Amino acid sequence: MSSSKESVKQLLKSFPKRPFEQKALDDKVAKEVRKLESKGSLENVKSQWELVLRSEVFALAESEGQALQKDDAAYYSKLMDRLDLVLTFTEHDACDASFPFTVLQDLLETQTIPSCSQIFSWIEGRASRLTKGMIPQKGKALILLRTLNDLLRRLSKMGSTTLFCGRISTFLSGVFPLGERSGVNLRGEYGPVWEGVIDVDREWTVDDKAEDDTKKRVAESKDREFYNTFWCLQLPFSRPPLFALPDTLSKFKEAVDKVLPVIKEATTKERAMMGNRAASGQSHTSKRKREPEPGDETNSSDYFFAKFLTSPDLLSLELADTHFRRQILFQLLMILHHLLTFTKTAKAAWATPRNRSLQMDFTLEPADAQWVQETITKATAELRSTAPGGPAFADTVNVIFDRERNWVRWKNDMCPPFDKEPWGEEVDGNRVGLEEATRELRGKRREDPEDWTWSLGSESLTEIWQMGYRDLTDLQNPFQVGDVKDFVKKIKQEDARIDMRKRTLARTAERIAQARAKAAASNQPAAESAAPAPVSQDAQPSITEANKPEMSPHPPSTAVASPAHPSLPPKPSTTTVPSAAPALPATATATPTPIPAPAQVSAPPVDEQVQKFEENKQRWSWLALRMARDQYLQHFGKIGTGDILLLAQEIEAEKEKEREKKEEKTQKAEENRVLVTGGAGYIGSHVVFSLQQTRRYKVISIDNHHNSFPTALTRVSQLARDALPANPTPADLESAEITAHQCDLTSAEEVRAVFENYGKGGIWGVIHIAAYKAVGESVEKPLEYYANNVVATNLLLQIMSAYDCTRIVYSSSATVYGTPPKIPIPETTRLKAHSPYGRSKVMSEMIIEDLCHAEPDRWRAISLRYFNPAGAHPSGLIGEDPRGRPGNLLPLLAQMAVGRIKEDTLKVFGNDYPTPDGTCVRDYLHVLDLASGHLLALDALAPESTTFDNCPNEARYKAYNLGKGRGMSVLQIVEAMRKATGFDYKYEIIGRRRGDVPDLTADPSLAEKELGFKAPQPLEVMCRDLWNWQSKNPNGYA
Repeated sequence: MSSSKESVKQLLKSFPKRPFEQKALDDKVAKEVRKLESKGSLENVKSQWELVLRSEVFALAESEGQALQKDDAAYYSKLMDRLDLVLTFTEHDACDASFPFTVLQDLLETQTIPSCSQIFSWIEGRASRLTKGMIPQKGKALILLRTLNDLLRRLSKMGSTTLFCGRISTFLSGVFPLGERSGVNLRGEYGPVWEGVIDVDREWTVDDKAEDDTKKRVAESKDREFYNTFWCLQLPFSRPPLFALPDTLSKFKEAVDKVLPVIKEATTKERAMMGNRAASGQSHTSKRKREPEPGDETNSSDYFFAKFLTSPDLLSLELADTHFRRQILFQLLMILHHLLTFTKTAKAAWATPRNRSLQMDFTLEPADAQWVQETITKATAELRSTAPGGPAFADTVNVIFDRERNWVRWKNDMCPPFDKEPWGEEVDGNRVGLEEATRELRGKRREDPEDWTWSLGSESLTEIWQMGYRDLTDLQNPFQVGDVKDFVKKIKQEDARIDMRKRTLARTAERIAQARAKAAASNQPAAESAAPAPVSQDAQPSITEANKPEMSPHPPSTAVASPAHPSLPPKPSTTTVPSAAPALPATATATPTPIPAPAQVSAPPVDEQVQKFEENKQRWSWLALRMARDQYLQHFGKIGTGDILLLAQEIEAEKEKEREKKEEKTQKAEENRVLVTGGAGYIGSHVVFSLQQTRRYKVISIDNHHNSFPTALTRVSQLARDALPANPTPADLESAEITAHQCDLTSAEEVRAVFENYGKGGIWGVIHIAAYKAVGESVEKPLEYYANNVVATNLLLQIMSAYDCTRIVYSSSATVYGTPPKIPIPETTRLKAHSPYGRSKVMSEMIIEDLCHAEPDRWRAISLRYFNPAGAHPSGLIGEDPRGRPGNLLPLLAQMAVGRIKEDTLKVFGNDYPTPDGTCVRDYLHVLDLASGHLLALDALAPESTTFDNCPNEARYKAYNLGKGRGMSVLQIVEAMRKATGFDYKYEIIGRRRGDVPDLTADPSLAEKELGFKAPQPLEVMCRDLWNWQSKNPNGYA
């Protein structure tokens, strides 16, 4: 014994400094082990080493308290040296294989948590050596599992030891396979046992001293009674086996039925407060958060354990906290799901004699099971209603429960293995892995590929090129049956092919004649003085046209296969060129033998390709005549025998005459003046731009600049002048100018003065855009909205009537539909607006419609129900620049990205709407597409328009939706702007805004059918143009 003790002392004195090579320590230990090999039996020697090593370890461990006060680094270094010795002696078979684990087990029980963390770091660093040869479920594996599980029980699941717990669980998951049964205990027990304030024997509490105090508190007030009821739920939460006791379930049900309504009431109050804060512009929160405690640096500031909240005065405050309510609901759902596993049906599936891990003498009766299921539904619904992110949080909870059920099922099935063998296959009698099996295939992929068959990439592209197409416009404007000029193009292509073929045949005939002349000269040396006879005309292949067959609308049966696309012409035939002429017989020589009479040389046959091209010409001509028969029959007498080229010339001449008449009529027509109210605004400026691009209207603008800037019209005029042709006419120059009047539509005198400038009939029509348009503001200031939107519209109509201006395009809104019963929204939907703004639009529409009914011979009117215009002019000169904070989403996002609005977080009004992501859905269309809709509506008001022919009565009034027909949610808009601007938007979900509806998506089919309206620009273009405007004008028009 003394010799082994001295050896260990000597080893500790000469222990190499860290870091060190393990081989150096191995050599020293091996030397000491050999000294004692012959001094007793193997078992005795092992016992001596184990006793000495254990003594050294625990002798040092006894001094932990004093050592850590002086120098903890020195203490831990000495402790690691001794543990390294224990492990090294074991590796040299001087100690039992389980000896290091028994030492660690005892040592961890004697040390403080910081020291246990240092010891576990040593375990992590020696994991490969400690687990070498370890067999799960046997020997040292069980000791290791038990040791670390005991350590986990000592550690708190929160605070600074959370990371330590994670390290231990990670280590165990790496040591034990995923499907290893001995690793099941890693999931822990039910949780910490609740130490409440109520007596267990009578009211589910483990505190005997608090019984009398509890009865007094219950008698004092209902609040104290609810406090006790609320916290008594923690005991069954932490100790589910209590349900095996009589009356436990009935008391639990009673307590839950009292607590859930209070939680629901707290959620309702919070949502109401969030709505109030949103309306008043407040963004702060009244949530109370627990102050961090010392050593709690790793704990989230948002979540904490209820076991620390035991004061009655705190309960109402904590119930007002969303995270607290979520924690209680989560606990409740856990225990309810656990109870469902104890129904008769569920127990029959997992209760076996071999598995007693979850068994207790308890069965959930059908009536109780129904209550449990209903309570789960209520608790889940309550989770979804919490904010922010209630639906996402509830979905996450459901996913957790699904995974836990799968894990419990696996444990109940006695942990069947589920590991799969790696993929492999048999090769030459040996099973090889994926890399070996695919070696040859991967080698082939590294070889250079063969030359591609099609020189232009694909068969279709190569074929198109060979057919003579050389420009993208040839493919963009394919052959269309019904256009004479396209038939003419096909006929000219066939003529070009015939000409090319004839030239080829001529060159071939010439080469053949030259070859025959040389042959004749070499065979008649005696006749060298004679000039060689020229090749007869009959010897050349004929290039005259053969008799054409009867015309047919279908190609001949010898035509080639159909081309790559039906709209393309047939590919020229690749038939082998036949011999130009049969070989002439050799010149006869003077011989006594009789010479047979030479055969008659027949006329060479017509070339097959030329014949096919001629047939194609006839087919195209026949199809052209058949198509033009109904539309251009008046020209057939001028074209003789069906000359398609002449027919095309006659048609073009007729069109040219029509163009000249139209231009003459346009020049003689009186100037059309169009008045645009709100012309300097966002929509108004783009409508004015579109009007000027036609150069058909003289634009007059009325605007009081309440929410706009005069600079906008200046820039619109600049755009109009830049778009003028090189040599503009005086009318063109006049159309590029805007007559702007600053006046208020609510002032009859100011508006009448504008009309007086042009006299009666001087203004052709009005596009009425000016209005207040903020939904939220209209709720707060309804009288202002009715005065500005309804009364002003009524005054405008009165003045228009007095000055014989009876055409109006009214800018309405999709808000007139309120919450529509059908999506997408047709124009036939009932008008039921939810906000004063929407109702003002409904009223204005009704006034205009009533006017059209009252005077059907005078008035023509169209209401355009906008959905959500967005974007800006691509030049970046004009765009949306509201005064003050933008009321619409896209300009708000643009100003946030450019830094004009100093806010870090976007407030999103509600995420619990019945939409894909819970946020409101709106139909966005480009503002220039919207402006084009105004031009179409203005054209529909012309006397020659047939738009009102299908009206159900005499009144010439219609309403149209202007939208894309596809809705986008608030979060989708935020993501699109993130891509366009590169700005990292952050958002916060708050309460709903009064007046907002879940989904406003247009059905624009009526406008598309009757007006020809289209909104082709996608959301990406809207966001790009908006950001182009905002980045070029960070301060707007200022």
